[in-house]
Amino acid sequence: MAPPSTAAAVAEAERAFAADAVRRGTPAAFLAHLAADGLVFTPEPKNGRAHHGARKEDGSQLRWGPAFVEAAASGDFAVSTGPWSWRAKDGAEPTAFGHFLSLWVRRGGRWQVRLDIGVSHPAQEEAPLRLVLHGPPAASAPGPEAAWAAFDRTAGRDLAAALGEAGDPDLRIYRQGQAVRPGNLATLAAGEAGAAGWEPLGAEVAASRDLAFRWGRRGRAGARSVVLQVWRQADAGWRRAMDVALPEVGRP
Repeated sequence: MAPPSTAAAVAEAERAFAADAVRRGTPAAFLAHLAADGLVFTPEPKNGRAHHGARKEDGSQLRWGPAFVEAAASGDFAVSTGPWSWRAKDGAEPTAFGHFLSLWVRRGGRWQVRLDIGVSHPAQEEAPLRLVLHGPPAASAPGPEAAWAAFDRTAGRDLAAALGEAGDPDLRIYRQGQAVRPGNLATLAAGEAGAAGWEPLGAEVAASRDLAFRWGRRGRAGARSVVLQVWRQADAGWRRAMDVALPEVGRP
């Protein structure tokens, strides 16, 4: 069966982005593929064009590719994730590995990166590329705001419980130093226990109301993280598909 066309187009855009990083250097590739309002998380969300415009090419290579792409029925909103590796120069062995998560929007007839975030972890094997395209939701399909509020209430008592209750079976948890796989909450739940607060920073919802993302700060027992969540509309309502948390070092 042919892959869903929208998701396939996003996978191709991701590959073109990665190819430009090898051919032209990482800063130039980001400048070419980021939306004007594109954000990169370092861990603080920053304007991506300003951030990469200030960087100088140093000959290092960041390589990556999509392993999972999910697109909204509206055809202009998608998420792409997969492994990355870094090497000091072309031909050198990679010395750093991890997973990226990019949120794409279609504007002016082309796909552009709206948000880009990632974590580092030891090298891991990756499953073959999987493409998902949402079908049209019901005309009365609700937005994700009520699901977000319910998640935050539960997380205020216990984050691990909130992650489990609101997560899809293939929920991907992204944490520094930890392998990223569908359904990996079971192996990470102990580290997520305890109350967590939420400070919203931004959110966007597909016009088709079947895919959404939000980002903010999560506070837990004296530690804070910048968090990006991806949510999808399913038969059971809005469910969390991905949760990325980057510690804010030195911030209470």
